[in-house]
Amino acid sequence: MLEINNVMTSVYKGVAEKTAEYGFAPQFPEGVKANEIPLRNRAGGACFFDYRGAKGTLRILFSEGKIFLLLGDENASEDDDKDFSKLSTSLMILEEYDERDVKSVINEISDTLDDNFGVKELARKNNKLPATVSKAAVKGGTMSYDPATLAARIVMVYPELKEDLKENYSAYGEFLPEDFFVNHANKCIMATIRENDPKAMKKLFNQLTDIYENGTNEVQNLIAVTILGEIRNDPMIMKEIIPYLSDSMVEPVIAVNKYLEKSASARSRLENPPKYKPKKKKNFVGKALGQ
Repeated sequence: MLEINNVMTSVYKGVAEKTAEYGFAPQFPEGVKANEIPLRNRAGGACFFDYRGAKGTLRILFSEGKIFLLLGDENASEDDDKDFSKLSTSLMILEEYDERDVKSVINEISDTLDDNFGVKELARKNNKLPATVSKAAVKGGTMSYDPATLAARIVMVYPELKEDLKENYSAYGEFLPEDFFVNHANKCIMATIRENDPKAMKKLFNQLTDIYENGTNEVQNLIAVTILGEIRNDPMIMKEIIPYLSDSMVEPVIAVNKYLEKSASARSRLENPPKYKPKKKKNFVGKALGQ
């Protein structure tokens, strides 16, 4: 059985280089020396430590069997987490986990810091992209791939789409997958499928199948309906893509294409996504922590 103080000490030391790299310095409570762990305790066994930098306040929090990486502004409260947004969530079941799981959490936090503050993240040019789900989080079973991660993977295949993805996120303040795929990415994807070059097809479908197999229901619908529904049940194209689909994709993709071939109204809805409606802001962290 793991002890939470030991876990948080390992996490603190494990991410020290990465937090320093991105300009975040640990915040030490009064009476805690610089060579000690700046751990603060809360009721119910929760505990956390903070970092501050030009990009705001980072918080690594343990609560109810999970470790959260949170981000708030420089004036974020120390008393609760209402001023923070969630960057990552990792399971940490003390009674069942071991040091390998602690290392996995450290890797997940490090990957998330890279995704949000690294050089490859265009934020350093004052441009933002939606946060993505790392492979470590999926492998650890704490998260599934989401639409933003699908878009980022597609941009890896088609770098020319990077500006379109940035503009989508910049225009709406959140990622609108239907807009990005219907109006931009699907053109590139369908061009690859129609050309049917084995090397290009493998590169594309390696991404699609990985995200589908380890993705949310929403991202699976995007792949089967919004993206591969563009085939419109063309028999030649369907025959060409079947070898590249994973076993769990074959039936949904065939069913979707048959349906879209018959339903003009469904095709119209797919080609004309609903107008953007801003979402009401929610305190996801507070909800996750039961606050």
